Amino acid sequence: MNWRLKAALQRACDLIPVGKQKVYRQLQLHCGGLVREYDHRFLLSETARMLSMLREVGFTVEGAVVMEVGTGWRLDMPIALYLCGAEKVITFDINRYLVSSLTLDSVRYIVNNAEKIRDIFNGIESSRFEQRIARLRRVRTIDDLFREAQIEYHAPCDCARTNLSDHSIDLHYSYTVLEHIAAPALVSILQEANRLLSPRGFAFHHIDLGDHFAQVDPAITTANFLQFSETAWRRYAGTPWSYHNRLREYEYRELFDRVPQEVVSWKPYVDSRSLETLKSGFSLAPQYRDQSPEVLSVSILDVISRPPSSQL
Repeated sequence: MNWRLKAALQRACDLIPVGKQKVYRQLQLHCGGLVREYDHRFLLSETARMLSMLREVGFTVEGAVVMEVGTGWRLDMPIALYLCGAEKVITFDINRYLVSSLTLDSVRYIVNNAEKIRDIFNGIESSRFEQRIARLRRVRTIDDLFREAQIEYHAPCDCARTNLSDHSIDLHYSYTVLEHIAAPALVSILQEANRLLSPRGFAFHHIDLGDHFAQVDPAITTANFLQFSETAWRRYAGTPWSYHNRLREYEYRELFDRVPQEVVSWKPYVDSRSLETLKSGFSLAPQYRDQSPEVLSVSILDVISRPPSSQL
């Protein structure tokens, strides 16, 4: 799909005076991203990758209380964390996007492919995994899932004001969420994480810095939106579904320093196609012209952090 067409459809939905969220959900379910063939293994594998990175810094999820920032349409990652031994997963979203039918479809896939799922989580404790798969086999409704997997869903909710107790969370994480939040609100969310994290706790954030329209339009790269001024970009992506803060890697580093959070692991990933495009003289908006192609072509960032020791 041409990215400008998708942007126009999103803007049209945003102009609907009543029920715009329902209309957008129906578009997604019938002709958008939710109808493309879904890879049930992807977010499970990404959860395994996240846990592997966290083990490298000394964190294990067994018995942990976990908070997710940004639930989205499904609960694949909270279910994966449950299977890996989390005591509880509390997931928050500013909008109530969760779709029960899609979530239950994921549960069915997991229980019907238990051996394949166990292989994704290398080294998972076998007896606990079998016990938790058995509990998932009893799930028939979304409320069953919340009960059996110890998942709490809060939406709409402000992740900067959770009302959870101090130091009550062991892992605070998000997956392709922070890029959709304005910088001042990000600071508030990370400050709330500092209040919530326990002495053994860490935060993990997988941030997609690239133009998300590149996911539907192969004619553009993840650097596409860097050509537009803020005013021009708002005309394309000024809706609740398309907003992207366009922060670059160095700006995220400044943000984590401002909170402050101690950065334990910082892993940027360069998009080679964007790098080639930027080196070929791609036109940039003024605010990006003083940065190198190597800096601007970072499209993914994995961050592990924790509160400064003085705050614990």
